[in-house]
Amino acid sequence: MPPVKLRRKPSSESVGGVLAFVICTCRVALTTVQDKMLLVSLLLMITLVSMFFLFVEPITQQQAYHNFADKRLFLCACHSSSEGLFLPPNSEIGRNRSAGFVIPNFGDVVSNSVILIGGLSGTILLCLNDIGEVDEIRYWQLEVCLPIFFYSTIAISFGSTYYHWNPSNQTLVWDRLPMTVAFVSIFCYILEDYLEQGIGSTLLSPLIFIGVLSVLYWNWTDDLRLYAVVQFLPLVVMATLLIFCQSRYGGAMQQSLALMLYAFAKLCEDRDYEIWQITKKTISGHSLKHILAGMASIVLATLLIGNDPE
Repeated sequence: MPPVKLRRKPSSESVGGVLAFVICTCRVALTTVQDKMLLVSLLLMITLVSMFFLFVEPITQQQAYHNFADKRLFLCACHSSSEGLFLPPNSEIGRNRSAGFVIPNFGDVVSNSVILIGGLSGTILLCLNDIGEVDEIRYWQLEVCLPIFFYSTIAISFGSTYYHWNPSNQTLVWDRLPMTVAFVSIFCYILEDYLEQGIGSTLLSPLIFIGVLSVLYWNWTDDLRLYAVVQFLPLVVMATLLIFCQSRYGGAMQQSLALMLYAFAKLCEDRDYEIWQITKKTISGHSLKHILAGMASIVLATLLIGNDPE
């Protein structure tokens, strides 16, 4: 986790950016939200986010982030009858292309297959699902929101594979771009499921724009603050809604399980080397993160099985 440093006095650039953010978000909130308690909660959230940008120093991407525990090379002897084998990092055999096809950072690369399975499971179930006669909200969830989420999940599997094949800030962009779209789409699905009609569908497009912008902003300025907000704030809001509110269409159990799996995934990501040592260098924390995140997507795909409106 990158270090977070506070500052006593906001910079002029931060003040200008926060002012524009407050004006835009308050305008959207005041014109979209009718419930007074929800409006107060949104305004409080806007205030907290504004304070975060005003009094927290820019968060840079530490290069140590790319130094993952599982650096094994896997030699696929596809052209011969011999089995594949693991090679130590920077092995001379791994550099010899005639020896066979080599997969670098093996665990972190192949564990993305679970994320791919999660995305494909949801996509297949969407194609097989007979929507029937549903109201406008449910139609939007099934025809707009969930397709975006599962397509983005498939894109995450490829983007993450590309990144872990050669970890760097440049390749990390292609991992984080589809990730933000997936975050935002499932977040808006939850908003529409638990809050007043229209809030999720109204916020989907602007939040996707902000999510993509957060990755591009980090890539341009090496400042992770906006990306951190996009990644963690929806998790807090979704957890709060699942605890204190009631789902309009059911599926709270699957949603809660998926959220817990993703929370454990983030914990495993933070304990990459510790898990690598505990498992006697069998699987790393980051690889386990991919597996748990993929399982979360599979759990969300089950929302499409026998979940009729209540």
